Amino acid sequence: MGLREKLALLIELQKMESAAGRITARKKDLPVQLGELETKFMGFSAVVETQREQLEDLRKRRKEKDNQLRLGQETLKRTRERLLEVKTNKEYQSILKEIETLETKNSHMEDEIISLLEELDVFEKGVKTKEADLDVQRRRYEEDKAKMEEELNSIAKELDLCARKGGEIREKIPADMLRKYEQIKSATRGVAVVSVWKEVCGGCHMSIPPQLYNELQKSQVLITCPNCSRIIYWENRNG
Repeated sequence: MGLREKLALLIELQKMESAAGRITARKKDLPVQLGELETKFMGFSAVVETQREQLEDLRKRRKEKDNQLRLGQETLKRTRERLLEVKTNKEYQSILKEIETLETKNSHMEDEIISLLEELDVFEKGVKTKEADLDVQRRRYEEDKAKMEEELNSIAKELDLCARKGGEIREKIPADMLRKYEQIKSATRGVAVVSVWKEVCGGCHMSIPPQLYNELQKSQVLITCPNCSRIIYWENRNG
């Protein structure tokens, strides 16, 4: 096997392991995104639920006010009927005063109910709008969640494929070259093989000597970058 073939295998191995690294990073990131997605949706749901509870409280208050007004009107009716039974002017005046107090109280209660009805109307419209928004948010949440879960399920297969292909490539690479590749990869945060074009290393982006660049194009020996020590190869980007 010539050097070009060996280099091609190293390049392919690097691509496979880089792809596995990206997939692994995505595997770690997806659960975080899922959690954020759920937190956002649950937060919106909680807001809507709070407004529903507030609406229910308003309805209960309105019901209580209605009952209070009904009782007040019944009391007023009975008090007026008592006027027919009075025997003294003093008692008559006392009942009239009681009727006036009841009428004032009932009038205030009616005003409170009208104000409460107006508040209820506005609040009910607001809750309906929020509930419609919640339905949209729920559909979006469920769609995004399903996509992320589907991606998580496929990631295991992709990683397995990368590991299998990487293993097959490794078996074809000479042991000494593979050892050198692993040493460089360990020292350079996972990237051991990079391309060079126009005398610039694709790993450290530093220029390499012109003579070394000329040797690199011949592909006679394994060459490393004098700046970052990565294995380098010439990549013709003209065509």
